[in-house]
Amino acid sequence: MATSTLDALLGALSVEIEAFAVCEIGEGVRLIIPPVDMIEVHHVLEGKLHLTIDDKETVEVGPGSMLMVPPGRKQYLATSLEAVTNKDSLEVCVPVRDGMLVVDATDGKEPTLRIACGAVLPDASGSYGLLDNLMRPVAENLSDVPVVAAAFDALLEEVAAPTDGTRALTSALMKTCLVVLLRRHLQTSRIAGTTPALFDDVRLGRAVAAILDRPAADHSVTSLAREAGMSRSGFAREFKEALNLTPMEFVARARLSLAHRLLLTTGIPVEGIASMVGFSSRSHFSRLFREHYGADPSSVRRNGREQA
Repeated sequence: MATSTLDALLGALSVEIEAFAVCEIGEGVRLIIPPVDMIEVHHVLEGKLHLTIDDKETVEVGPGSMLMVPPGRKQYLATSLEAVTNKDSLEVCVPVRDGMLVVDATDGKEPTLRIACGAVLPDASGSYGLLDNLMRPVAENLSDVPVVAAAFDALLEEVAAPTDGTRALTSALMKTCLVVLLRRHLQTSRIAGTTPALFDDVRLGRAVAAILDRPAADHSVTSLAREAGMSRSGFAREFKEALNLTPMEFVARARLSLAHRLLLTTGIPVEGIASMVGFSSRSHFSRLFREHYGADPSSVRRNGREQA
């Protein structure tokens, strides 16, 4: 999958991260995070993290690493597998400035592990885009990437002394790192010859990439099935099962998401945007846009400017 596809995924489908906590864990302590109905992201700021998921698999990563955990998974965070003291995350949360939480799992010791935690937010329709299909945890060491190193230093400063704006800035920094995480994950999956965690079937991934890279193209179920190397009926069935959308519903969503971004960031007339993203008529575009976002395109543009 091309890099531009990831930019389209995270930008056009409005994937965002909400930073909400900093976890501080002491030697010999294991922090237990109960299953939650959201995609969680962990950015290791200091120390070595041993993350065990559902009592089954353990991931070991160091500073500068980032992890993404699918919804509904029980998590155990510790500095080593020999941790003997358990702390429930819900019992050791302390509110700090700007709505952030500090999860103090030090048991009175100096923290040897510090992690910035966030949640991936769905778009206006309640979808996570391709992340709806996240099959397993994603973990990559990003310490060698310059932009992540800069974000890493800024994150350390913010969590060390939270103040007004800390949550917004931390969320933006983690969003940047998430783009790099997914790029690196797809690169390492390709090198290793494994299927990326975003896809249960790499053939569907090729079709999704074609949609996100060229949302305005004249896509059809037949052309996308050809992109995937599958029969038309088999592709349509498996696409619907994997993404809970038909191929053409996904095409429409990608086009609407791109239109939403163009409305907020450009002065292109609504009719021009409709044509640019692949709709043959403004009325059809406006009707679908209103159904998806709850407001017509002109109102979304006007409200966006007022908020800015």
